[in-house]
Amino acid sequence: MIFSRLRDVVEQGQAKHLHLGIQVSVASSQWEFDLAFGERKPGEPLTPSHGMFWLSAAKPITAICILQLQEQKKLSIDAPLETVLPEWEHGEVAGARVTLRHLLTHTSPLHEIDTGWPETNREEILRRLCQAPLKADWRPGERAAYLPSASWFLLGEIVARASGMTFSEYVQRTILEPLGMLQTRCQASPTRVDVEEPVLYDRVRGELHPSEYLSRLKATIPSPGSSFRGPARELRLIYDGLLRDLRENTGLLLKQATVREMTHRQRAGLFDETLQHKVDYGLGLIIDSKEYGSQTVPYGFGEASSRETFGHGGSQCAIGFADPASNRSMVIVANGRPGEGQHQRRFREMLSALEADLNSL
Repeated sequence: MIFSRLRDVVEQGQAKHLHLGIQVSVASSQWEFDLAFGERKPGEPLTPSHGMFWLSAAKPITAICILQLQEQKKLSIDAPLETVLPEWEHGEVAGARVTLRHLLTHTSPLHEIDTGWPETNREEILRRLCQAPLKADWRPGERAAYLPSASWFLLGEIVARASGMTFSEYVQRTILEPLGMLQTRCQASPTRVDVEEPVLYDRVRGELHPSEYLSRLKATIPSPGSSFRGPARELRLIYDGLLRDLRENTGLLLKQATVREMTHRQRAGLFDETLQHKVDYGLGLIIDSKEYGSQTVPYGFGEASSRETFGHGGSQCAIGFADPASNRSMVIVANGRPGEGQHQRRFREMLSALEADLNSL
């Protein structure tokens, strides 16, 4: 049976109540597969076309927007943050100013604060972020701590101001439409009744229950780092586009030189104080970090990935990446969030099983 090893791992996870279903999308120059195993919800089979929560696995979308605007000379990622966001009330921190590069590499001195999203409006979110105290003992660029959402609201606001559109409009026009990502959404839309919203579960005391993240489906403003959803295949199209731009300099998303900068190790060997592990980063992307421990690194890309592999994970539910060495892109999305330890183990097992299945084709 094709993909029998992967199916076995998925079914073992179902038996342990880690998820109901899994979507997988993988492509290389030789083949392309969009797969679904298990259920969307009890009694309803999951299909490759169903929408899924991507959470932080979508962060590269916002990073691409920022880099596009830099290519258009509408901003510079090395300019002090206050030059693009006048509300920013902080000057030097430990002798340095915060830049967009620091936000993209998670080396800024921001705290992860309660922004109030999705209930709070855009203006209040911005006020909270710009006025929140910074880490006083933190020189920007010299320490690392992954921020799930705080810095990404700032980046989304910068995209809107530099482009003259809302964040959602800019993403739609420059990324989703050119790539054919027709089902992808990042906020509630009363005009898109044709798209069935995703379902997500959290594992609580050994059982799956509707996730707290379901409230995000009603958000009328996006969270640029965590509110995207769609089929796994559409997230994979982001990585297909970056690989194509890197290989052929098509400029569909970014110029070749920009993709090289995005996927270059902007921070290397730093211990991430949120992830509690050394993790290398490009600009809005994790770069393969298994050299620091393939069985312990969070949101890794599997044993078969090259050192040049780049991508990003989504909290306890997703991974997406591209490997320039093999010209391959891959996305796995689960509809269950079982806790970090269980999640990391099952995704390492799924990546290993998928690799074995692909090698047997």
